[in-house]
Amino acid sequence: MSSHVTTAALGGRMTTAITRSGRATAVLLDGLRTALPAAFGAPLVPLLLLLLPLAPEVVRPVRALAGLERERVGRVLGHRIPAPYQVPRGGRWRRSRIVARDPATWRDLVWLVLYGALGALVAVFVIALPPAVGYSLTMPAWWWLLPPGAVTAFVEVRTWPQALTLPFLQAAGYAALQLWGMPLAVRGLTRLSGSLLRPTARARLAARVERLTETRSDAVESHGAELRRIERDLHDGVQAQLVSVSVRLGLAERAFTADPDAARAMLREAREGIEDSLGGLRGLIRGIYPPILADRGLGGAVHALAGGRSVPVAVRVPDGLPRPPAPVEAAAYFVVAESLTNMTKHSTARHAEVTIDGDGGSLRVVVRDDGRGGADPDGGTGLLGIRRRVAALDGTARIDSPAGGGTTIEVRLPCA
Repeated sequence: MSSHVTTAALGGRMTTAITRSGRATAVLLDGLRTALPAAFGAPLVPLLLLLLPLAPEVVRPVRALAGLERERVGRVLGHRIPAPYQVPRGGRWRRSRIVARDPATWRDLVWLVLYGALGALVAVFVIALPPAVGYSLTMPAWWWLLPPGAVTAFVEVRTWPQALTLPFLQAAGYAALQLWGMPLAVRGLTRLSGSLLRPTARARLAARVERLTETRSDAVESHGAELRRIERDLHDGVQAQLVSVSVRLGLAERAFTADPDAARAMLREAREGIEDSLGGLRGLIRGIYPPILADRGLGGAVHALAGGRSVPVAVRVPDGLPRPPAPVEAAAYFVVAESLTNMTKHSTARHAEVTIDGDGGSLRVVVRDDGRGGADPDGGTGLLGIRRRVAALDGTARIDSPAGGGTTIEVRLPCA
């Protein structure tokens, strides 16, 4: 029984090793698209260093090749690797200095040399190992046909005992390299590219500061626009209605003794005016934080939004969705509301779908429709308002609206 279990375990390990080796070989063969150009470009690095201060354009092919490697490594690692380059601005000499002083430029050149050498070397081994295994396994059948000293397996094969042992040991060594050494080599090359081509901690901090500066500016502008809207609605709506109510009450007070019926009609109009003012105030409150969110949560509020549309809207919200913080919940609600409003006005869609999910650390909101598409993310105020509201919470917004292909708005909001 124990021997059977041991054999099964060894078989499972061998299957796992073969699977890993196959995946590593596929990754490495895919990496030849960048490894071979890097191998040919590595000898040109001294020339690039001489020309870099005068012509920053010489690094464009290197950056393009590094960009392809970032995409490939990102697919292998399962996450996107952003480009770490500083944006060159100003005249030619200023742009040259920015490119020459950019740490990412030098990291690209180091990657070009190391990856060009190591990637090409590992690729040669990947291509050569399978034929070498076959060469070793078949050696006992033909070694004696060749002149003495022409066949080697670790050492020269001169006798039958050597021919029946050494080639098989050599094949086992090649197979071990293929099964266990290749995945390690590919993993090392992938980590090498990932470590050299990703932004450094300082670059990530600088990009973070720049993004926070932009989002802070957008948030301040959005907040100012919101305050102006509230002020305008109060001045033109509620304040005007209350002034009208005050005038009616004053006229009713004067006419109360002389003409009670007229005074009663004025009081009725004043009451209607107060009700209208209350309705206007409720509208303003909904614009700040919809009460339905506090009563029914995000799922119930979105179902209510979808239920009042002329276009059928399917809503998918998991039952166990963790409730996000109030600002995130309000932003998600307004994203859905604005997206559905834009769809109703402009898209001529026949069906729409709202999907909300999250894991407690972030909240994802996706609104899709099958309308005519062609929405311009930079045009109008609706989509721009969505971006600003999301950016103010350090979230991301993706708007995909090809002509004739419908519109998809995907928003991710951090909940921490």
